[in-house]
Amino acid sequence: MIVHLNGDMVPVDQARVSPLDRGFLFGDGLYEGLRAFGGHVVAMDLHEKRLREGLAECRIPYDAGRMAGIADAVLRANSRRDAFVYFQVTRGVPEAGQPVRARLLTGAVRPTVFAFCTPTPPASAYDAPPVKSCVTLRDTRWLRGRVKSVSLIGGVLACIEADEAGHDDAILVRDTPAGPLVAESTSANALVALRTPRGVEIATPDLGSVPILAGVTRDLLLRAAPEIVERPIALSELERADEVMLCGTLTMVTSITRLNGRPVGDGTPGPIARRLLRTLLDVIARGG
Repeated sequence: MIVHLNGDMVPVDQARVSPLDRGFLFGDGLYEGLRAFGGHVVAMDLHEKRLREGLAECRIPYDAGRMAGIADAVLRANSRRDAFVYFQVTRGVPEAGQPVRARLLTGAVRPTVFAFCTPTPPASAYDAPPVKSCVTLRDTRWLRGRVKSVSLIGGVLACIEADEAGHDDAILVRDTPAGPLVAESTSANALVALRTPRGVEIATPDLGSVPILAGVTRDLLLRAAPEIVERPIALSELERADEVMLCGTLTMVTSITRLNGRPVGDGTPGPIARRLLRTLLDVIARGG
């Protein structure tokens, strides 16, 4: 595997990052997960926008516009056309003379930039939604959920707890004054299909009701399927939904066929999940 590290393309076993890097010591950095189909990275503009906003909020001095060129270079160096590209920026290593583990750095910083890619299935492989079993867990992560931080211990612990309970993933639920609200899974946004007197409503948690990530795949689906409603989703609605779905860069549109040990719907991918997957594949085919 050839990786990008601070402007150089090197074999992964020759890549060297200082143990004093703030990404290693503090989890002080941001990342983006990109998906390439046929050599084209989907929705690069949305990934750049999210990274740029995160860099500004975290006060990390780096030009998000450089990510596209680095992603393309990593794909070419590894001869990959269908791939997941991981791109990470940390605050870097303190300059000589600065405390190596101070929360606040007073001198200049040079961010550490790292990227790699791994093969993923082509679009033609998605003839039906993938499936998962999920458990609901209390969301105990931090409140800046919109920041795509490299510090993922909250999600890691939730994944471990889900696995210990015999499930593939967890859907996190946030305690709020309005009652428990659905947030997201450990690595993807959530959607539900609910039967109403007016028909079937497709809903996804809005960004204001709970601190969640503004997912790029979520954004693509909202644009391509305007019938999706953004609103707070109560835990009770999740539990009675006809379909529960996750969407994300690697997740695509995945059906949750079991929730807390019980079947969702008839226990198979439903028509809404199938339609949204086709919609997403159409967006990808048009160039994202």
